[in-house]
Amino acid sequence: MKRQLLIVLMAAFSFGAFAQIDHQRVYSTFDNLPLSKSDTFNNGADSSGGFNHYGRFFNNTYFSWGGWSGWALSNMKDTITAGFTNQYSAITGYGVSRTPNYMVSTGNGAYIKLDEATEISGAYFTNATYTARDMEQGSGFSKKFGGDDGNDEDFLYIVISSYLSGEFVDSTIFYLADYRFADNSQDYIVKDWTFVDFNIDMSTGVIIDSISFRYEGSDTGSFGLNTPKYVCMDDFNAISDSRVGGYEFQLDEDTFYNGSDDAGGFVLDQMFFSNKYDFKWGTWSGWSLSNQYDSITAGPTNQYSSMARPGITFPESDLTIHQQNFISNGVSNEIRGPYLDGEKSSIYGLVLLPAPITLSITNTTYAYRDMESGSGFSKKFGGTSGDDPDYFRLLVHSITIDSDTINTDTIYLADFRFEDNSEDYILREWKEARIEACHKLGFQLESSDNGSFGMNTPAYFSMSLTQNFVASVTEENKVVQVLAYPNPTSSLLNLQAEDVIENIRILSLDGRTLANENTQVLSKKVLVNTGELAPGVYFALVTTAKGTVTKRFIKQ
Repeated sequence: MKRQLLIVLMAAFSFGAFAQIDHQRVYSTFDNLPLSKSDTFNNGADSSGGFNHYGRFFNNTYFSWGGWSGWALSNMKDTITAGFTNQYSAITGYGVSRTPNYMVSTGNGAYIKLDEATEISGAYFTNATYTARDMEQGSGFSKKFGGDDGNDEDFLYIVISSYLSGEFVDSTIFYLADYRFADNSQDYIVKDWTFVDFNIDMSTGVIIDSISFRYEGSDTGSFGLNTPKYVCMDDFNAISDSRVGGYEFQLDEDTFYNGSDDAGGFVLDQMFFSNKYDFKWGTWSGWSLSNQYDSITAGPTNQYSSMARPGITFPESDLTIHQQNFISNGVSNEIRGPYLDGEKSSIYGLVLLPAPITLSITNTTYAYRDMESGSGFSKKFGGTSGDDPDYFRLLVHSITIDSDTINTDTIYLADFRFEDNSEDYILREWKEARIEACHKLGFQLESSDNGSFGMNTPAYFSMSLTQNFVASVTEENKVVQVLAYPNPTSSLLNLQAEDVIENIRILSLDGRTLANENTQVLSKKVLVNTGELAPGVYFALVTTAKGTVTKRFIKQ
């Protein structure tokens, strides 16, 4: 039966139109490259000769006596043990943003070869535990950096050089340790992930097809560098905070993107949405993008459809509502941002991110119709009598860089637990998720319908994402200034402007005008009755002599 199910799913997932999206910003996070278990590594002993990820080849050479050079894939966590036996661990104990996998390089022969010439931004680097502890403590082969009195001007750096068709393009230097400061308190050994710009001017369209790495340091002997030549790398082709800008995906109507290009995910400004595609079965998990809105067809052949379309974006507003749905497949999922140390604000705050985000949640058609009618794998919610207290809910966790959950919002995608069955519902409109300033968002689905293999209800939900591209100070001085409060509101909304309000339009999320009021008593403050509006997200278009501004509000 299980094998038959897999065959059915494989066939089902082949339906529909695949879309291509611009992957110039694809990270190589290495988390969709396989490792046999936790706390292990792949040093090329399988004689594969290297690792391929999204058209990027990371070389590896394995020697019969057990040595290796180039790159190794690792998820080792030992940040303490000194010496050669711990050569595959990063000093951080994890990859960027606490993801498990990262690359470790040793020797001057490491390189990255691209399938085709393209623009590459940079990557995150840190020390291997082996190298960090050797520099910190010294060993039988290498010296303690700074010497006994701390005054030795020691250093270790890597030279990252880029090429096109064998011709040198540019290079950058990254210090893994630097003890050359007059003030010894400024001496350091890198022990955190640090973004390194490859010094390629992205604005000029400069392209490269290969990158090499070599080491230079102060502690040398007759056989060259004494300090262990190791470095760890993650999120190749990531973007630094300074390179964040507005970006919108472009998908044709009735198409989807599910990670079948093996990219491992996609990036929207500072946010990374991971996915995994199984080529054997044609299945996927994580995030996909979709412009499919078949709200009728039941079953997994319609897994990319949402029960609601995203709202429209108004020219007068700073809000950009992305015109694709973000479909999540899996009991648990996440969205993470760029790597920031624990002292910095996160991407979901209003400080670092130029475009703070808002998330709205609804059901996919697949999950909705399964709960409504039941299927061969899941039950009809409420049961035959309608009295079964079923539920399907999504927990949205706001998570810090230290993996602490600071807020959890619960959104019921379906709730049949009411004493009055007429109150039971399956969500088909957008409902906003409350998130706090955090580094990562975690998503966890829970259902009352479970079996021996876990949740029977299809583990899918749909998300709409809104970004607020705040105007510059100069631009803000030119636009209408309006306050909208309380927000959320239950019955009354106060709209207060610096100038006399001439007209107010209330629009639904899809752009329909629900109320259009020309104010008879011209005033700078107008009270709007929202009592008859259904719970949800709305826009108030407020017009004064200086122009029109859009204020977003929530009716509870």
